[in-house]
Amino acid sequence: METFSSYNKSQNQIKIQTVMEERLLRKVVRKTKHCEEILFKHRNIQTSKKETNCIFIGNGGLGCGLNRECLMDIFNQYGHLEKIVMLPAEPYAFVVFNKTEDAIKAFNSVNGQKLKSGHIFYLSYIHNADVPQVTAKENFLPPGLVLIKDFINEEDEKKFLESITFDDVCDEKAVLKHRKVKHYGYEFKYGINNVDKTECLEEKIPEVFIPHLEKLIVLGYISRVPDQLTVNHYLPGQGIPPHIDTHSAFEDGIISISLGSQTVMDFYGPEKESIPVLLPRRSALIMLRESRYLWKHGITPRKTDIIPCNDNDKDKLTLCQRSTRVSLTFRLIRDGECHCEFKDQCDSQRKSLLNSLSSLNELVTNEKAQELEHKFVNQVYEDIADHFSNTRYKPWPKVVSFLNSVPLGSIVLDIGCGNGKNMKLTSGCFEMGCDASVNLVQVCSKRNVEVLAADCLKLPFRNECIDVAICIAVIHHMSTEIRRKKAIEEIIRILHPGGRALIYVWAFEQNQTKYLKQNSSNDNPCQHVKISDTTSLPIHVNRTNFEQQDILVPWKKISKEAHNVHHRFYHVFVKGELESLVQKCGAQIESSYYDDGNWCVILRK
Repeated sequence: METFSSYNKSQNQIKIQTVMEERLLRKVVRKTKHCEEILFKHRNIQTSKKETNCIFIGNGGLGCGLNRECLMDIFNQYGHLEKIVMLPAEPYAFVVFNKTEDAIKAFNSVNGQKLKSGHIFYLSYIHNADVPQVTAKENFLPPGLVLIKDFINEEDEKKFLESITFDDVCDEKAVLKHRKVKHYGYEFKYGINNVDKTECLEEKIPEVFIPHLEKLIVLGYISRVPDQLTVNHYLPGQGIPPHIDTHSAFEDGIISISLGSQTVMDFYGPEKESIPVLLPRRSALIMLRESRYLWKHGITPRKTDIIPCNDNDKDKLTLCQRSTRVSLTFRLIRDGECHCEFKDQCDSQRKSLLNSLSSLNELVTNEKAQELEHKFVNQVYEDIADHFSNTRYKPWPKVVSFLNSVPLGSIVLDIGCGNGKNMKLTSGCFEMGCDASVNLVQVCSKRNVEVLAADCLKLPFRNECIDVAICIAVIHHMSTEIRRKKAIEEIIRILHPGGRALIYVWAFEQNQTKYLKQNSSNDNPCQHVKISDTTSLPIHVNRTNFEQQDILVPWKKISKEAHNVHHRFYHVFVKGELESLVQKCGAQIESSYYDDGNWCVILRK
């Protein structure tokens, strides 16, 4: 009886083991098929049913956190490797053996097995001709960029690091998102990528750096010794967002020296092209001309970099762990305005453009501005509230994306909520809305949301009581810069420290937007409306490019009778204008972008 029971128990264990093996096999087949589909989608490469000396490694690439040395250790034991191919950021790699029988041994031993590293590789055979060729891009630099390897020696590096101490700097300026920062000469303000030229720091650039800076003068890269230095202490996983240092603040020739570790700095061009540049330890990077004024630069926050194995063979890539890196960024403070050739990126020249395009700032007093906005904004929305609401039913995708990122339990305010189309988009948050139009507030209240009538220039909320705010298509109705700035200051006032806000305004630049694509071939000449004895505003022809910033835009109700045409005042923003206003208000710009005819900013208090 006991023997029979033991036999049954043994048979059950065999059955269970067989079932588990079958499940594992099905999983390996499924995962392998998925990896093969990715390979075909990315590279148009078909795997081979026939055994070859080339193996495709699914779930085994640089994008999975593996490096060349790891693959070498795993596969080298099965025979002589001809080459290993790893592609930047891809979740797969390739190994080529000298002999097919060695590849078969590796395939049978590794495929679907959990390795010591914890990874599971899903393998397939491919033909030798299909193994991708990697072309090194390390020699390609953005125009104007200069990289000097081994600019300093190990002894100099040691002296540089010893000359910098962060211990005596413990206020909030010393730590930026947990990154230690120290300034000499002038404080570099990261929120606006600028300095206050009137506030000179007591600590000047240490003398230990001067001989090396003078070397760059002799080489012709800079005209004089820099007068501003920012020292950043980067731990692995830390980075800095892409940006262009403000033109009016600094001259041509920004220098970055890397101490302690290498890193990869990414450069982004005007056509959205990107070039990763490896900054070796003890190297000097000099940003000149286009690389200084036109291209954004930043460091992606991650703990590893994809780099060439060595200088002699840059086609072979591997994953390199970042160590603690200290960067020295030297800048030359500019005296006066910038007159570079890159007008779209130049704050000095955009300032001149703003002054020439805007027509109301000097002509309208605050009292007149209130009258203008009451007649051409507030009263119009009261009259068209129902019709306006019927045309506004779908929130914009990027607004939805922002609201979806709001932390659980946040207090959220929609300033200028209209009919409430942007409300009820967060999860687990308390939402409120406000609008200057009483009729729109009544429409919005039917959505069963908390809403009240309020002026965006005088928000009825106490200081620092809101976690997140949105202000979509509101501030462009303010008729003077002072009032537009006041609207942003009110948003910042009610935000908690660290609170965020998303602002959208209509853009002067409307090329290739839905607004222009819906043009109904209206060729009527532009008319003007007098808003005072001395000032008139043009009536914008719908679905056409803007000719100036301060305009009246017609709203036609369903009836085509003349009295059913209402004119709303708009100040359309040129590129950089919204960011400039936010910076004047003292907030940090987290990101800014263009969204189908609108300039947008996400700010943080």
